[in-house]
Amino acid sequence: MKLLLCSECYDVFSLDFHLKSCTCGQTEGKYIDDINAIYAGRSAIPLGFNNLTVVEAIKKQPEKGWGEEFKAFVIPKDCPTFKRKNCD
Repeated sequence: MKLLLCSECYDVFSLDFHLKSCTCGQTEGKYIDDINAIYAGRSAIPLGFNNLTVVEAIKKQPEKGWGEEFKAFVIPKDCPTFKRKNCD
């Protein structure tokens, strides 16, 4: 799963096939197909969740205490499936 973090307003949001942006409007992005996405904004930081570990964490969600952990990561600046571009 691809997400964006805005380093100005600290919104974190998932992408869709329509353009989405953070609260302050300085970060935006969208999917262009089922795998590839584009994003824009000087404050944009691309993030990823490992889908398999998210699903496993949801299955193991405890009733109390600490939540179940899953794998998240900062996507590299040079990523073939998530490119910094103008989103117009």
